Amino acid sequence: MKTGRDRTNEDHRSTSGAPRRSLLDPAAIVLAGSLVLLLAAGWLKSGGLKLAISGLGAALLIGALVGIFRTLDFSTPRFVNGTPRQLAWIRVVVCLTALIYTLMEDLPAIASMPAGMRNNFQFFRVLNSLPGYSALVSNPYLLGTLQWTTAALLFLGLIGFLTRPTLCLGGLGFFLMQAILRHYTYQYHSGLVLVYLVLVLIWTPCAATWSIDHWLNHKKPKPGRQSVGFSVYACFAVMAVVYVLSGLSKLRGSGLDWFRGDNIELKLVQDALSPIFFDYKWKATIWLVQHHAPGYVFAIIGTVGLIVELGYVTVLFSRTAQIIIPIAALGVHVGILVFQHILFPDLLMLQLIFLNVDWVTNFCGRHFRTGDRAVSAQVRNDIPPRPLSSLPAVATALMVAIFFVAWVWSVEYYPLSSWNMYSYAQRKGPLHYLRVIATLENGRSIVIPTRDFSPAWLPSGRDILARVFRTTRHSEKFDAFLSFYVQRRNRNLMFGSLITRMEIQLWRWNYLVDPNDPRFGWAIGVYPYDVPSKPSPSR
Repeated sequence: MKTGRDRTNEDHRSTSGAPRRSLLDPAAIVLAGSLVLLLAAGWLKSGGLKLAISGLGAALLIGALVGIFRTLDFSTPRFVNGTPRQLAWIRVVVCLTALIYTLMEDLPAIASMPAGMRNNFQFFRVLNSLPGYSALVSNPYLLGTLQWTTAALLFLGLIGFLTRPTLCLGGLGFFLMQAILRHYTYQYHSGLVLVYLVLVLIWTPCAATWSIDHWLNHKKPKPGRQSVGFSVYACFAVMAVVYVLSGLSKLRGSGLDWFRGDNIELKLVQDALSPIFFDYKWKATIWLVQHHAPGYVFAIIGTVGLIVELGYVTVLFSRTAQIIIPIAALGVHVGILVFQHILFPDLLMLQLIFLNVDWVTNFCGRHFRTGDRAVSAQVRNDIPPRPLSSLPAVATALMVAIFFVAWVWSVEYYPLSSWNMYSYAQRKGPLHYLRVIATLENGRSIVIPTRDFSPAWLPSGRDILARVFRTTRHSEKFDAFLSFYVQRRNRNLMFGSLITRMEIQLWRWNYLVDPNDPRFGWAIGVYPYDVPSKPSPSR
């Protein structure tokens, strides 16, 4: 008969997992060295030395990660809550978020966009060369079919019906949809993490529970504990690497200047003047400027965000961090929405993948199911788990290495990115922004938000409109884009009356000299567009 001490020791062994790796472990030393090489290469200018160092660092990183992954026990709760329910929860959150992203876009409207607005560089050059692609983006019915088919497949992946094929096809459809939206805008970052996670989930046993597949075939052999735990860990790794690279990009682009209050202040003010979301008269950033908030207030805002980004790596080896960091990241993204009026729905929702659903279900079972016994989330360790196979270890290590190499070389090749968001320091001074004034048929003049001009729901239209001031003469391509916009808005009388004229205005505001200017500066450039009495086709 086991004594209480015996049971305590047994429970400790069952939850402690594999022995902790020593800092002097050869694989850990190689891992640290590879990261040092990659970070050093990231600060070098392009050349043979950078190529050699980054190549060596990537090779060492892959080897070290494979060695570490192969020796760790992911079936224990030491690193992650690696249970089938946790992995199924990740599938639900990722598919639901991707489904929302798919449904919120008006993809058929892309067919009315001028062909000249398409980008023709890097991955988009490949798209343009694909047979049938031009016909796809020119036909609203084909685009609508793509959108609704992708939505249906993602929903089937969410409920776990024919999970692997539906995730594979739905992931490819989501990949293509996001590429089309960027084809007419620019390489924006919202949604990229979703692309990565959907493609990762395809290779995981994420339908082992909480799925129709499991309900229809409950006698199917359960996946190995090691495989499930590592699948959860791989999803966490995607999130961690993206956040860390975003923080490293700021340090590489700005150095210590990133922490200057005036650098953060100018970035916040510029976004507040061209808000994408929450375009209210009262704006938190403008209020701070007009009340002469000291520089350290803005420095604290920027520093907190950078600390969370760099600290995100701790979710890979700390269960406590898997609670604290997602909550902190949630707060940072809410702050971005309040001060910069930029919304990242994916990064807000994806923090939920760290929620310990086994704890939640057990808590609900204990408190809301009278007479039911809660199911323990702990795994049995009386049978040693099978070692992790080489394929998932190599694939995950290769994925991490590719992300780092893309950062080293500042790659912006869809779907890869170096995550250079707000990475370069700026000095406090006069800033420029855009306003769009529309004259209506009833004689009224209105201000149209720049975000309304983007064919994609999330990115700001200011990046598209700003192109017009890079040329000294009228642009037929840009006029065709404005014609497309006017036809779309006049078709349903969006503003209560027809648009007859538009002006794209470039404004300058020296908020240092006159922070309380009610007009926020003055116009220094105008691009006029008179709507034809009989709108011509946009193509």
